Parts: sequence; C-alpha cells; structure tokens
Amino acid sequence: RRYICLCAQPAAAASGDTQRMDSVKEDFVAWKSTMAVGVAPTRVVTAKGKGWGRSGALSDPLVTRQGALEGFTVSLRNEKVPSLFIGFTTLKSTLLAAGRAHQDDLDFGIRVSSDGVISYHSKRLAQQYYHATLTEAESLGELEAGDTLGMRLHADRAGFTIFRLERGAATGSSQRADGTRVSGVRREVVLKSFREVLAFPMRLMLVLGNSGAQAGPVCWLRSAVAAAPAQPARPGGLLDLPPPPGA
Repeated sequence: RRYICLCAQPAAAASGDTQRMDSVKEDFVAWKSTMAVGVAPTRVVTAKGKGWGRSGALSDPLVTRQGALEGFTVSLRNEKVPSLFIGFTTLKSTLLAAGRAHQDDLDFGIRVSSDGVISYHSKRLAQQYYHATLTEAESLGELEAGDTLGMRLHADRAGFTIFRLERGAATGSSQRADGTRVSGVRREVVLKSFREVLAFPMRLMLVLGNSGAQAGPVCWLRSAVAAAPAQPARPGGLLDLPPPPGA
C-alpha cells in the first residue's frame, strides 16, 4: 500500500497535481470566539450579520511551527455560493475585543467571492494592490456548490498549498472506537502553492460576508505520520510509508 507522508509533502506542488491521502480522520475545528454567527450541531457556520466585518469565527492559537496541525478543509455544501474568507491570523484578541470579524485581520487565506471565484488572500499583497486587481491576478478557479477546499502548510513551514477535494473521491468509510469517521482514500487537486514568511502561533479565522452565508464543517489537517523520515516524492506526490497509526 502507498501513503502520503503529510509531514514530508513537496514544498511546491504544481497546479493541477493530484495527491492522495489514506486514513483521513475528521477533526472538527472548535470555534472559541464568534461574532454574529450560528454554529449548528452539524458544525455548519451561518452568518447573521450583514456586510463585511460583522460575522465570523476564530479558533484558539493552535497552529505552531513544530505542532501536528498543518492546515484545514472547509466544506461549502449549500446551493448558494457564500462570500467568505478563511485562513490564518496572528490576531491576539477575541473578535468581540477586536470589535469586528474582518478579512483585514487575516494574514493568509482563501477568498471565495459571491460569483464563485477562488483566490489567494495575503495581507502583504493586499497592502500593495487594490483588492479587485489582486483577486483577478490570483484567481485559482471557480467554486461549485458542494465543493470542499483546503489549505496546508508546507513541511518547512514556509508557505501554503491550496487544494480542492475531488468529488466522490473518499471511499471505504468506517467508524473507529472513539466515534470518529475515517475515509480510506481521499484525492486532492492542487490549485496553487505559495511561499510566505510566517509568524507563529496562528489561529484559524472564518469571515462571512453576507447574512445567511454558510460554511462548514471546517476540519483540521494533522500530520498523519509525524515520525516518518522524509523521502523523495514520486510522480504525483505518492510516497511508500508504513500505514498511519490506527489504520
């Protein structure tokens, strides 16, 4: 059997590459600070505020340079494409203390516009260009209702890869003793990789732009084989590794 070593991913996968991960464990993000949103038992987040800066959610600062957390996935399952930002921030306060849930506080993230255009958001780039120009320059594709997007730190913690999960790619689901569901196979299509200078720790932040917009569940990505030695990547990013614990 062949497995991806999540802690030894190639730092700059080419756009359109397909990667495979085995034994994908759903690890829901716990939102520790929220503003004008509702969080359903299904972990779907719904905006109640109107306009940017009024609806969002923030996690604890759990993403560190040496930690196991390496990114997230967000499911966008409703029929109407939401307008949102989701990504990483070094914001130290809660949303209520900050007085807003705004994309200007995001350091790096994914932007989905109301017309379904997916783009990369960087505070550094946003300070240099008008948002419309930046979105056009960094367009990564178009979202369809039901898509799942993801963002993963590179192994050297010096950048990100943004990807889309292939539809119908997860097979062989099973239930573990702890109640978590494990999918046997998942395929990711790389949209683009970026090199960035990062500061840690980071929080995950979701910003919703219009009332009724929905996103989720949002799940953490963890290193599946934390102690595995790095190996040269084969074509397609597949590595021969021992099965992850519990597989």
